[in-house]
Order: sequence, then C-alpha cells, then structure tokens
Amino acid sequence: MSISMHAITVPVFQTMLTNLDFVLERGAEFAAEAGLDEGEFMQRRFAPDMLTLAEQIRQACLHAAGALARLAAADPHEMSMEPDTDFAGAHARIAAALEYVDGFSPDQLDGDPDREVIVKTRLGELQFGALEQVLHIAYPQVFFHVTTAYDLLRHEGVQIGKIDYLGAPMKSKLKG
Repeated sequence: MSISMHAITVPVFQTMLTNLDFVLERGAEFAAEAGLDEGEFMQRRFAPDMLTLAEQIRQACLHAAGALARLAAADPHEMSMEPDTDFAGAHARIAAALEYVDGFSPDQLDGDPDREVIVKTRLGELQFGALEQVLHIAYPQVFFHVTTAYDLLRHEGVQIGKIDYLGAPMKSKLKG
C-alpha cells in the first residue's frame, strides 16, 4: 500500500487553517464586544520569549504552505513576513494560505515517500525523506502554532472549545 502525500497533507492543513480562521473570528467578535484594541490583542503572548498571537497565525500558515511547496518542489507561497496587526489581515493571510494549499494536486505531491526534502532553518539546512518531513516537521509545526493561537484566544476569554479546534471532521461525526 502506498501513501498518498496529498491525502495526508492537504486535507489536514485545510482543516487546521480553517479551524484557526474560525477561532480567530470568535476572537474578533470577543475583542469587538469587549472594546479591545485589535493591535494589542494580536500582540498577546504567554511569555516574553514566546511568539505573539499574530506570529502564531503567520507561522501556522507558513509551515503548512512551506511543507507542500517542499514536497512539490514548487515556489514557496509568497506572504508578508510581517505579522498582522488586525483580525482582517490575519483572516486574509489564512485565506491566502488556504488558497495556496488548495492549489496542490495529488500529481504534484505524491511519489516516493523517501525522496529527499530539504528544510531550511535558521540553524541550517535539514535533510528529510518526504514522509518524515510531513510527520516530524510539518505536522508538529502547524499543530503547535494553531494550538498556541487557540490557547491564547482561550486565555483572553474567548468562548471556544475543543470542538472548535477539531472542526468540521469532528462536527461531521456528531449524531443528531
């Protein structure tokens, strides 16, 4: 049985980015109702050495798009390297990342799961097999940043729950 890299990446990243957009919308509603400044809200973080809410969103989009670009040996998704200062900018960033993710076909992503993929980091270039890159780099990065954004929103008082993080796949399985 062969593994479809498309099947294990595109739907997962679509779900996570869609769910991120949903919880962010709840955050925007909360901020508006509470009269909170959007710029300040987007700068929330848990600790001084952690990334802000805006940067968590940017990183989630960057890692989802980057993983697919590496698998397809395609040009990386062009996005602003500056974090967003308001909810509209963050929503637009997520929408652009989703459009980019949606644009990959199975033919572009499938193939030898052991083919070489290079991940460039500030520490240097890391060499992985394609499947290894998805399972051990892309998934953890996307999940970490989406989870941290979710947690920051919850910490601020936004009324969201686990079902909102899990999204449509979970909701579609509910009976009744």
